[in-house]
Amino acid sequence: MAPKALATKKKAVAKVKNSTLKEKKYKVTKQRGKTAIVRAYSDPEAYAQRRQKEKPPPGGWPTPPAHWPAGVRVHVGRPVFWIPEGWGHGIKTTCVTRLDAFVSPEGKMYYHRCSVEEVIGRKLGPDDNLASAKNWARQQVLEGKDWRGKPAKFDPDARLFACLSQGEKEKLVEPGAFHVAVISARRASEIVGLRAVVGVQAQLVASGATPVWYVDAASAAEYRQLGLKVEIGGKLVPARNKALGDAQKLGKPCLQVSDDITHWSYYKGDDGPAGNLLAGNEAAKKSTRIRVSPMAAACFLLAKMRGVPAGQSQPKLAGVFPLGNTGMAFVKGANTSEHFILGDFFVQDVGTKCKFDTDLTLKEDYDFTCTHLAKHGAVLRCNRMFVAAVHETNPGGACSERDGAGDKERANIVILQRKWPGVFSLNGNRGDGSTQVTMAWRRRRV
Repeated sequence: MAPKALATKKKAVAKVKNSTLKEKKYKVTKQRGKTAIVRAYSDPEAYAQRRQKEKPPPGGWPTPPAHWPAGVRVHVGRPVFWIPEGWGHGIKTTCVTRLDAFVSPEGKMYYHRCSVEEVIGRKLGPDDNLASAKNWARQQVLEGKDWRGKPAKFDPDARLFACLSQGEKEKLVEPGAFHVAVISARRASEIVGLRAVVGVQAQLVASGATPVWYVDAASAAEYRQLGLKVEIGGKLVPARNKALGDAQKLGKPCLQVSDDITHWSYYKGDDGPAGNLLAGNEAAKKSTRIRVSPMAAACFLLAKMRGVPAGQSQPKLAGVFPLGNTGMAFVKGANTSEHFILGDFFVQDVGTKCKFDTDLTLKEDYDFTCTHLAKHGAVLRCNRMFVAAVHETNPGGACSERDGAGDKERANIVILQRKWPGVFSLNGNRGDGSTQVTMAWRRRRV
């Protein structure tokens, strides 16, 4: 904008501002060409309180860094989440309002976020640096919000429960009936991990759960700093077993949840198998997607499992379709009783002592499925329910158990094939053909 046009615009804005002030009958004053509202104090007590000398915290005020300007003390409360790395958060002591002051690495002071953003040349947010992300994450956990600072939202639970039979509906329980365990590790030291942790926590809390985070000892302090309820469970498989044991002591079904699930979905459509992938894709397109809460999903799975008619094998383990391919899911029936149960989201009911095999460090959920099949004769997999999660590439969690060469995957496959002869074959369609498997319980050699 040209200087002359800009000056004209400023005059117009000032004219409107002055007109508004007169209309509202404010008392105004003009000083050095600027209009200000005259607002004399009317509360002597509040006026005096604002001018009282601050009491130092135990141990006294922290010493400001040497490059800070005079008249600024260190802010001793929770720092703002958006402050850039290398900047300091202080309080202006020469002002009765005790203004927040943000000090740059060069020792220059600014009072507003917009001023700081103007100086560094970019918008600031929780993703700017790890310290900012941790502060933001803790704030969202305490307020029950997701990474965007908003409460989690789902479709009404009634839409999902309408897909149950009458007998199954009678088996529904409240979310508080579950012991909810989030299996995690080393996520709180990475920004992408913090985003996932906050998202899972927000969705569980919003749907009525009080989740417990099972983590390794080295990560426990960082998780607790976020305001999460934490249990030290060790590595992946010991953590899973500790969660199962805790649920057993409480006499509750155990819901285990991965720490990087972004959402849960149910596709309401044909219950029968479509026959082939082309027909499955068409059936999936015609279905209605329901965005479900994690606890509604858990209640649904438990009701399905407990609603299996008498005289049939009674499953104690239920889970979701393990892939995101809805067409492939519709190739199968809505519910199957001998397919792989994914470890990212499953329910183990009371009345079983099945545990994870500690000899396995990966693919432990394949072995756990087989253990249930051998013990109880069936599992329940809902092939119309899906979870969306970040697998195999995100830092922390089970990814820390993998190696780039795939040697650990192969070593665990050897254990599976030895323990369950005939059940597991190498999956040539994934990876290099030696690190993934397909499972077929019907091929088991006893």
